[in-house]
Amino acid sequence: MKPDVSVPTGADSVVRAPAPSASRPWTTVFVLQFLYMVSMLDRNLIALLVQPMKRSLGITDFQVSLLQGTAFGLFYVLCGFGAGWLLDLFPRRRIVFWGVTLWSLCAAGCGLAATYWQLLLGRFGVGSGEAVLSPASYAMISDQFPRRRLGFAMGVWATGSTFGGALSLVLGGFVVTWLTARGDVAVPLLGTFQPWQQAFLVFGLPGLLAAPLVYLISPRVDRPAQPRGRSAGEDGPELLPFIAGRRRYLFFHFTGYGLVTLVAYGQSAWLPTYLLREFNANLAAVGSGIALAGATGGVLGFLLSGRVTDRMMGRGRLDAHFHYSLYAALGLTASGVAAIFAPGPELCILATLGAYVSMSISGIAAANLQLATPAPLRARVSSLYIIAVNVTGLCLGPSVVAGFTDFLFGDPAKVGWSILLTYVITGPLAALAFHLGRPACTEALRDAADDLPRRPTRIISAEQS
Repeated sequence: MKPDVSVPTGADSVVRAPAPSASRPWTTVFVLQFLYMVSMLDRNLIALLVQPMKRSLGITDFQVSLLQGTAFGLFYVLCGFGAGWLLDLFPRRRIVFWGVTLWSLCAAGCGLAATYWQLLLGRFGVGSGEAVLSPASYAMISDQFPRRRLGFAMGVWATGSTFGGALSLVLGGFVVTWLTARGDVAVPLLGTFQPWQQAFLVFGLPGLLAAPLVYLISPRVDRPAQPRGRSAGEDGPELLPFIAGRRRYLFFHFTGYGLVTLVAYGQSAWLPTYLLREFNANLAAVGSGIALAGATGGVLGFLLSGRVTDRMMGRGRLDAHFHYSLYAALGLTASGVAAIFAPGPELCILATLGAYVSMSISGIAAANLQLATPAPLRARVSSLYIIAVNVTGLCLGPSVVAGFTDFLFGDPAKVGWSILLTYVITGPLAALAFHLGRPACTEALRDAADDLPRRPTRIISAEQS
């Protein structure tokens, strides 16, 4: 029998017994990646249903944006810290199972909504259930990978959002087109369902079949890994002192990645509508084109950012994630401007490819945070990050674009200018946050780095670069 071994990971060296097989950590990544993909199905679908929902419910662009962002994001945020607390104290797989089940039922329930307020309530429920998945994924993955491989592992997990978003747009475009041609469907006792309602039912229910997959993950991830020399029953680091000691780092981390998320959600919510309004493009073609650009750019961005920052970390650059993200934010701005000034839908979608590569940095954002956080606090600190990022990004992103359209320009045809304003204001602000936060990032990871390579390593700070 092999002896118990200590496996360093993230900011803490943790003791695990026995040593896991090499494939087990990747099982965790791929199962959580698939659940993340499922979670994106209905989240992006709503972008293809803007026009039929407006006609059916008699609502404005701004009210639609509340469904896309604020209604979902508000409960995502409100339930986020509670989810993190539960995940640090109770079996994680069980909590993920019930979270997936809840969001799937609520997503399908949106198809039963007959009024705007009923639909809003359904989106509240979807946000409540999905609040569990990201902090659980961050904590479960970071407990199984060493710091030199964590960025890439998180990048692979994060591609679930890309695959799910692309699948939602591709299937959504064809399914919505087919359902629209088919027309309303009358169901005994339940009433008549319009095509947009049918689409929610079709895309919400698969999550119920996916939820049990979480039990393919090893039960070893049900509890947070304990730092070296501390048993599971001993008190770990306290949350508030940790936040106070890392407040500068957390501020720039949450602000920078939150602003990138704002642009990402604003683009995903309104780019299909822009193409339909500006170029009178075909719905199925728009969905397929954006899906292809998003899938290609997203996968490339997530894997590239993870690989590059892991290599930079291996060479001793502790601000690697912020350094990469600074240039990604600038690239996002340039690509977004090029997309809106493109003369046709094909060139617009092609230009967004660069934007998708640049905005696909949530994997390294999560990896960086895990590396700076003690293992017993990871789910709670991750939930705080998710709260901050989604208040900035998910709650505000779609509404900022819609607010420019409705209240600044007063013309639905100006949605392209609204997207453009969002790019040119938010992208440079994100880059500035990453630049100013690089010294704090270096300090946070230096203090947490108890598993650096044994050979002498030159630590590069932001001031030296």
